[in-house]
Amino acid sequence: MQSVPFEEYKKYLGRPRACLICNTDSEGTKREVWAVDRYFKALKCQECGLITIDPGLTEEGLQKYYQDNMGRRLDQKKKLEDRKLQYQLDNQMIEKHINKGKVLDVGCGGGFFLSALSEDFNKYGIDIDEVSINYGKENYSYTFKAELIGEDSFSSNFFDLIIFRGVIEHMYDPQKALFRATELLKKGGFLYFCATPNVDSFCAELYREKWNLWHPIQHINHFSVKTLHNLCGKENYDIVDEDYPYLGTPYESQFDDYLKIKEDIKLMLNEDMDNINVSPPFWGNMLSLLLQKK
Repeated sequence: MQSVPFEEYKKYLGRPRACLICNTDSEGTKREVWAVDRYFKALKCQECGLITIDPGLTEEGLQKYYQDNMGRRLDQKKKLEDRKLQYQLDNQMIEKHINKGKVLDVGCGGGFFLSALSEDFNKYGIDIDEVSINYGKENYSYTFKAELIGEDSFSSNFFDLIIFRGVIEHMYDPQKALFRATELLKKGGFLYFCATPNVDSFCAELYREKWNLWHPIQHINHFSVKTLHNLCGKENYDIVDEDYPYLGTPYESQFDDYLKIKEDIKLMLNEDMDNINVSPPFWGNMLSLLLQKK
């Protein structure tokens, strides 16, 4: 987990929320504590299995955090190069099922992932970071807008494909975003999630708040394929494809990752948690999920 300025963002903590799927239990009596990090708690719903940071940052706090997100990204040269390779891999699932039409990338950053898609797509991107939107406009000939999905200016039944790449876990109200995505998507259109932390993974369960994808300011919702499909609405979507990218990605180091996990388990058995750093990249940590609107 990267360094988090906890105190700076403590004032942006919201009120306790009901389970996003079950819409019950804002008091937390039907949710158990899954992980704790200072004043952040992750609660797991005992009914549906969804894990949320509760209370988490409000939309105002998230807006503050993500301003100049592009500036932070451009400073991380190695990560930029790794992402370029991963974009090509994430695009492979799309290309198996759709390669043209209108596509919307929600939380598009500077348009990098859009640029990896077929040029037969008519490409649109939205983001709350105006620096990212301006970067996209300067570097690509796609349509970019600085706005939130749910507060957007698009017409219903407009898109053939909507992408949430590494973004749904960041949203204070993902239900609102997904409801709007369903309105914007044509019948038979595709909803694609990728670069999404998978809480139903070996490392998530083993490491909890030392999982490398634990970040209580950024990742305020922790999904599995099951809970993500439930939140989108099983009555609205069929699962078309799913994957858990690790082998062949820029983040894979099988031998070293296996050895670290092995040594960390020894430390856990000896209750020596202080000497455990964050978990390594590993199979199952990330999920890709393609849904098709009924």
